[in-house]
Amino acid sequence: MMKYLFAFALLCTFAATAETLPQERIKAARVAYLSRELSLSPEEAEKFWPVYNQYDEQREDLRARIRDLMDESRTRGYSSDDKANAALDEMLSIREQELQLEKNFRKSMQGILPSRRLVVLHQAEREFQKELIRRIQDRREPNRPNRGRR
Repeated sequence: MMKYLFAFALLCTFAATAETLPQERIKAARVAYLSRELSLSPEEAEKFWPVYNQYDEQREDLRARIRDLMDESRTRGYSSDDKANAALDEMLSIREQELQLEKNFRKSMQGILPSRRLVVLHQAEREFQKELIRRIQDRREPNRPNRGRR
């Protein structure tokens, strides 16, 4: 009995690790990519990453709330226009919070990075997302032709 319990616990551990491992790898790749694109000095990196990580965590929380609302609408639908309007209002409110978060982040970055490097940051984030999506699609459909990719 103890052997089975141990095997089950071990299996659960591997399953949990398998779920978090890709997320950790993606996060590490993103940090490396952004660091390279921004050409952060050690001093800049020391100031930049704590502020950026807090911002990114808050941004992800807001985006998760929107995903939850979207998932709820897909799975359950809305029984009335009032409920649908309430959900739409909530999504807009979350997007407004995300915009305010972006403004606060920009203010926090003053004195850490010049504005032109913040523009580079936004471009690098988008490019990283595009590359990540492309790689995921390539893994899912390895024989798919390169349709208009650069």
